[in-house]
Amino acid sequence: MPYQVRKDILEAIAAALIEKKADILAANEMDVEAAERDGVAMVLKKRLKLTDEKLSTLAAGLKQLASLQDPLGVVKSKRELADGLVLTQITVPIGVLMIIFESRPDSMPQISALAVASGNGLLLKGGKEAVHSNAAIHKVIGDAIEAASGGEISRDIIALITSRGQVSCTRQNN
Repeated sequence: MPYQVRKDILEAIAAALIEKKADILAANEMDVEAAERDGVAMVLKKRLKLTDEKLSTLAAGLKQLASLQDPLGVVKSKRELADGLVLTQITVPIGVLMIIFESRPDSMPQISALAVASGNGLLLKGGKEAVHSNAAIHKVIGDAIEAASGGEISRDIIALITSRGQVSCTRQNN
């Protein structure tokens, strides 16, 4: 994926987090209310709670990431092993990353942004306490990916896994 497209996607995700904050915060409120009903520990509820300020900070962080130099194609080291044989270490995408995170819905945009910036696909599994928040944020990110790329990049480059069974299945297939 070209650097400019990755930058455009990061900028679009940042903007979408602000534009769609009402939807994200409404979904998050459902998660917070469920956590209170279920007697989830206070420390976990604090991690779960999203605010206008958190979303603004996330958006600012994504914009900052978009302003950085392309992390791909950077020559990290180079040495001649033999006459005419040069070993060069260059940064490249890994492929597809799988990240499992707790009930911290603010992690999803951060992790997604790092995957996009580095040209990687991503499988995300968040905590069950944040199911509504994660779904809302994932939709916002997916919509931004498709809009910023003019539909050339599928929202599926960042997939949301919602059950442990899917995690096991994914691990068995690799």
